[in-house]
Amino acid sequence: MDALVAEGPRIETRPPSRRVLIPSDVEIAGAALAPRCIVDRYLYADVAQVVAPFGTGKTTLLLYEAAMIALGAPLWGLRIEQPGWTLFVTAEDRRERLLARLREIVAALELSEVQCRRVFDSVIFWDLCGSSLKLTQLIQGNVVLTRLADDLGRAHRDDRPAVVTFDPVVSFGASEQDVNDNEQALITSARRIVRTLDCCVRFVHHTGQATARAAILGPYSGRGGSALADGSRMTTVLQAWNPDDESHRRPPPGCKPDPESSIMILARAKLSYALPNLPELWIKRRGYAFESFVELKRSPEEGLDQPGALTSKDLDHAPSKAPTTLAS
Repeated sequence: MDALVAEGPRIETRPPSRRVLIPSDVEIAGAALAPRCIVDRYLYADVAQVVAPFGTGKTTLLLYEAAMIALGAPLWGLRIEQPGWTLFVTAEDRRERLLARLREIVAALELSEVQCRRVFDSVIFWDLCGSSLKLTQLIQGNVVLTRLADDLGRAHRDDRPAVVTFDPVVSFGASEQDVNDNEQALITSARRIVRTLDCCVRFVHHTGQATARAAILGPYSGRGGSALADGSRMTTVLQAWNPDDESHRRPPPGCKPDPESSIMILARAKLSYALPNLPELWIKRRGYAFESFVELKRSPEEGLDQPGALTSKDLDHAPSKAPTTLAS
């Protein structure tokens, strides 16, 4: 039974009496509406999924995000509330490949020596390619948690990361045969890590084929069941944009396509701790350099093909463009 959940955060399994569950005045006063915020209106210390089709460069984009979180620099125009380090648990790309991409991102950012060292000290890769380590597994037909989530909690409780990323989620699950049972078990594993480390746990997920073709940016864009989307408190959906996009989406001013770059749309499809209907973020990538722009909000009188204007509310959500380099 070693594969079953080992010791982790103390959770009472026997039903307590009503008297024990009545909150004190101190507990009521101290209760928070949201977990700690890592990136304003983007990342919180809870479970998240990042959904994208293959070939969009989602892993490289997440490496860029990790560098910004380490540096405390604005990410997609959003304020970093609590900088910190990121643990990439990778079962797809080898450590060497990820490190090489991070090196190119750092070069494109034109950082000082001190800033470079901070990034390499703060974006950490645990290479599990070819390993059988998983968060869940099948035992006698039941999906159960392995020791991995609790082992991670014990290993890092004295030096807590801001973000733990599992890439890709399919490599850490038991089976796609019992899809929702497996996804719910993955969510439970992630919640155990969150409970121990007070960090954001992100699953990198692929879109379904039909969703990718239709360029859908909703919270249920990921392939498989609905439990992963339902259990995640944050869902970010990334889609490549092209001029023939049938959704009639057009880049904001300044985000001009050219042969040397690619353009992506980053939608905050679900964010439980912020106002709904946050504007889409447009990202232009050239090599390993990134620029970000904010979606224009249009009035009902304006057609889909007409240029819109930013409102004061839009500007409060994010600036129209985020810088790609940092001052020393």
